[in-house]
Amino acid sequence: MGQILECSFNLFNEGRKYTGNHRKYVLENAREIAEMEATRERIRLREALGYYGHGRRILAGKMNLGEVEAVRMPDGSSVIVSNIPSNVTTCLSIEDDGTVKHKQEILATETGRIVESLHKSRVGGFSWACPGSDGGAGKTTRLSGFAGFDYVLNPGFALNRGYILESAFDRSAILESISAVVHDDAKAEGLLAGWQADAHFKAIELAERLDHAELFESALLEKMTAREKDFLELEEKLQIAVKAREEEKARMKSLCDFLLESAPFFIPEDIKHALMESRFDKVVGIFESAKRVDFSQYPLAGHAAKPPRKEAYEEPTGWEI
Repeated sequence: MGQILECSFNLFNEGRKYTGNHRKYVLENAREIAEMEATRERIRLREALGYYGHGRRILAGKMNLGEVEAVRMPDGSSVIVSNIPSNVTTCLSIEDDGTVKHKQEILATETGRIVESLHKSRVGGFSWACPGSDGGAGKTTRLSGFAGFDYVLNPGFALNRGYILESAFDRSAILESISAVVHDDAKAEGLLAGWQADAHFKAIELAERLDHAELFESALLEKMTAREKDFLELEEKLQIAVKAREEEKARMKSLCDFLLESAPFFIPEDIKHALMESRFDKVVGIFESAKRVDFSQYPLAGHAAKPPRKEAYEEPTGWEI
């Protein structure tokens, strides 16, 4: 049996501030995948294999690799790649607080010896390979299965390593460690370059996501600016309407004051308020009543009194004796 590395990380703490995927995992979903029978069987049968870098899975376009895969290169050509695992998951559990614990057995393969030497150099760490929907930093990421843990240059969860994180990347030390395993400087250079290419691919992917986020932010800012302009225009129109309303109210007050002062009859307080509020439905009644009053009988200014009505008188035509 090869070396056993015990690692742990938390789904809600990447251990990174400026780099990383910042995915939003769902604890219940992750625990369901870790405890499902298919995952348990894969681990029990030692089929949850891991590889030296995620590159092989990326090139093949699938999580579960065969012993050999025909992969398409960036120039359009196809090559046959032998997939030699470097480690295998022997234990996996997820606790209530989101802590993921797992054990990795380093295999006695060429890539296994490379991973072991890198581990001794305190460089790199494990990163799980799970199919599912990647929501990135904005949406929820949901897992649909578990394939294993690969050994990568920059693990998404910074603490997912079998050693205490305390050293920086030293290319010469890593190259020396790989050369000691493969006994071929040129081959060691190629292996390290491939590993770095995998990290470079991730960096490009993260840069594309950042560009997309910046474009989204720019579009959102432009929309917010347009909304602010519309709001200012509406506010200006509202101020104009309020001013016009106040002027109309002042005009109505002046008109009502004149009407109340010159009215030849008593107007109740509620009717006065109704006039001020332009509620003419309450005012019509009193004016309808006033219309039926004969004001000519009263000594009111502007109303000439009518002469008293004369009674009809007939001259007698004769006397009766």
